[in-house]
Amino acid sequence: MNRRPGARRYAMIVVLIASMTLTLFGRLYYVQLLDPRKPQQTAGLLHDGDIVVPAPRGLIVDATGQPLVDNTTTRVLTIDAELLQQMPDRGAAVLRKIARLLHADATRLANEIRSCSPKVPAPCWTGQPYQPVPVQTGVGARVVLAVSEHREDYPGVAIETLSLPHYPGGTLAAHVLGYTGQITEADKKRNAALTDADTIGMSGLEQQYDSVLRGTDGTRVVRLSPQGYSVQDGGYTPPVQGDTLVTSIDANVQKLAERSLLEQLKTLRAGGKPATGGAIVVMDPNNGRIIAIASYPTYDPELFVGGISVKDYQRLTAPSAADPLISRAIAGQYAPGSTFKLITTSSIVKHREISLNGTYPCPGSLTIDGRVKTNFEGESFGYPISLQDALGYSCDTFFYAPAAAEYYTDQERLARGRTAHEWLQKMAASYGVGTAPGIDLPADEQATGSYADRETRRTRWRANRTLYCREAKTGYRDVEDAAQRAYLIKLASENCTDGWRYRAGDNADMSIGQGETTMSPLQLAVAYSALVNGGRILEPTLGRAVMNGKGELVRTIRTKVRNTVPVSQNVRNYIMKSLSFSRGWPVSGAFAYLDSPYQDLLGGKTGTAEVYGKTDTGWLATWGPTSTDRTGRTHARFVVVGMIEQGGTGAFGAGPMLKKVWDGIFGIGQPAVLKNQRPVATLPKIAPQVTVIGK
Repeated sequence: MNRRPGARRYAMIVVLIASMTLTLFGRLYYVQLLDPRKPQQTAGLLHDGDIVVPAPRGLIVDATGQPLVDNTTTRVLTIDAELLQQMPDRGAAVLRKIARLLHADATRLANEIRSCSPKVPAPCWTGQPYQPVPVQTGVGARVVLAVSEHREDYPGVAIETLSLPHYPGGTLAAHVLGYTGQITEADKKRNAALTDADTIGMSGLEQQYDSVLRGTDGTRVVRLSPQGYSVQDGGYTPPVQGDTLVTSIDANVQKLAERSLLEQLKTLRAGGKPATGGAIVVMDPNNGRIIAIASYPTYDPELFVGGISVKDYQRLTAPSAADPLISRAIAGQYAPGSTFKLITTSSIVKHREISLNGTYPCPGSLTIDGRVKTNFEGESFGYPISLQDALGYSCDTFFYAPAAAEYYTDQERLARGRTAHEWLQKMAASYGVGTAPGIDLPADEQATGSYADRETRRTRWRANRTLYCREAKTGYRDVEDAAQRAYLIKLASENCTDGWRYRAGDNADMSIGQGETTMSPLQLAVAYSALVNGGRILEPTLGRAVMNGKGELVRTIRTKVRNTVPVSQNVRNYIMKSLSFSRGWPVSGAFAYLDSPYQDLLGGKTGTAEVYGKTDTGWLATWGPTSTDRTGRTHARFVVVGMIEQGGTGAFGAGPMLKKVWDGIFGIGQPAVLKNQRPVATLPKIAPQVTVIGK
């Protein structure tokens, strides 16, 4: 009698399962007992886990070796989460005691020490599960004593020592020093060597030279059970502190610049000016090194150490704070006013639009494109004047005429199918306008400045025409001030239809540093450095050298020459002579230095830039002490540029504060901040760094 097909299939399945089971047990028997290469059982054996010991960051020092950023140690309370998990109550009682000790919330502490995972949201611990979790930095003596004297009450709780950046000068040079912070996931993607324990530079020199300053982390090895619990200590590799960055900043000059700026702002405010902020740059024009660079308002980088609080960050970024995190000196963009006449003069003389020996009108007003443009307060001369006097007295209409004539010449070239020369724009570009200065800071912290020309005007109009037309129709209903609203509507209407046009009046505005022309104080310092250093446009530097932990020189940071302006030494000498303070009253800005013992050793140019709806921006660019070599070339040791937002004219707004800087350099009424009125020429001696971090 034949079996049913179903029974046969069942029997085959049973045989198949039985054979597979026998095969599996046979393989296991062979691997465990007979195979000479059988793996060892790991149950009961230990394996290693690494805990990163963060390296102290390297120092940042000034030109004399004085620390601008050093390190301080702080005490951190840590919790061994694994040890607490092994307790009957999973550490709940210990967490309640710690919470009372720290005046914290026990539930939040429990969340902070649990390991992060897709199912465990923040707050949680992103480090290794076996690594003690830091829950509070900067714990006081009360907490340290409680934990150390009653260890039985706080199992798994420890006090560790951590090295953190410290800014001994507080706000001193804050914008160029920058600040540090904990790494993000994006940082780890860019650099796989970074760990959660690392501190990295987030801005300024801290960010620019982070790879130099960060050092090499150490490692503490713990022995882990198969379940992942730490059972004993292993080896220890100490961290290596980062290298020291020597800067060209002179702390004494930096303090002088910041004090002079703040005092001038207070004086102007007391006199009724808004004086919302300002900047000072002190630069060695011969090598491009920055000796001091002040900006106000400012901030204390110490706020960012260990992570800035929400309250502090909101305070720094509130509209009423006036952007203290932004350096007016480097990232600020302002109309330079008549200080731009250095560039205009270079252009119109080079292209023979005026002569060094000729005289030209300086009327109280000039009509261009049907619009009347006037001199400051309608000043005028009833006779033609020389370029020397036009620079000294800062006659705007003197420069309007050749700039407008240049525009019309270019229009004729375009009508004939040729390319416009745009000589003024080309000269501005050669002096660095429109390009970041290239200082050794992050690129997004440097302003490029700007100027208008035919192509950029047309390109911008094409990109924004729809917006202009829409704004002209909507009427800026959110702007409360009626006059401001009317101005914006009129501007939007003009831009909607004619925003692509570049006019003669635009070129005239550019000739006196107005219109769409903007520069940062640092860019202006670079331009005036070219005036006194042979025409070289230098990429300024803050870093001067890198030294290792033994105090040995690792490398020197050298300044690069970007280009040479196409202006002869004869023309540069003429400009310097025209603007020498030895001429007295005929040079705007010189009045603040009359009768000073160093008056004849300085030169300078003021600038007063109009800003719609606001008080004027005041500028003063100076250089000195000057000397003349056997070839007749004039040299200067320093270029000092000052700018005041809404401070009024350059002479009254910026002039007095720069005089305080020069008084300090020359030692007038106070000890000189620099020996022999010269920048520090040699590198300082850096003591070997000995930083010991315990296991």
